[in-house]
Amino acid sequence: MYEIYLLDLDNTLLDFDAAEINSFHTLLRSYEIPYEEELFTQYKKINKNFWSLLEQGKVDKDTLRIGRFKEFFGSIQMSVDAEEAEMRFQSYLSDGAEMMPHAKETLVRLKESGKKIYSASNGVYETQVKRLQTAGLYHFFEDMFVSEKIGFEKPDRNFFDYCFEHIRDFDPSKTIMVGDSLTSDIQGALNSGIDSCLYAPNGGSQMAKATHTITDLNELLSL
Repeated sequence: MYEIYLLDLDNTLLDFDAAEINSFHTLLRSYEIPYEEELFTQYKKINKNFWSLLEQGKVDKDTLRIGRFKEFFGSIQMSVDAEEAEMRFQSYLSDGAEMMPHAKETLVRLKESGKKIYSASNGVYETQVKRLQTAGLYHFFEDMFVSEKIGFEKPDRNFFDYCFEHIRDFDPSKTIMVGDSLTSDIQGALNSGIDSCLYAPNGGSQMAKATHTITDLNELLSL
């Protein structure tokens, strides 16, 4: 049915959670700060709030990237250059190439079936490209649609309009957005009038807003 696949990257193809905690460990170590789980929990809370504001259009990406570390280090009473901390974090993060289960096998089979595969990610362009290259997945993609380059974040309709304008022989009826986020991936698909697939590896109830819900990436092959 579907010929064009817009695939989210973080926690859809690439295990962002694993990359994030490893990068956070390394970041703290670079500042000679002993790792404690409470510190990561605090960072995650701050980071999640900034991402929520970004998706609502209330802050821009630079504010998110630097603001989260300014607020985090401020919360532990440390004077750290937030911009430098962000640069270090992105460098560590770009090495995180752990994949979600069956990610590569699914891409191989989609490609063998003649499907067109595009990334559709809210992230830092160079970081996302390097992670895909390290994971050996980059060559599966026709093009990379990353918010930093586009200038809009999912679920903004403008993000998806840009993607559609840059897909050859685009047909909305044959296009699907696949991702793990209801607020960016699924809502973005709704905003732009294409079908969606919620990837929920830990299970959960069927979400009415998503056209499909899967718990394993290889289920994409039967849609």
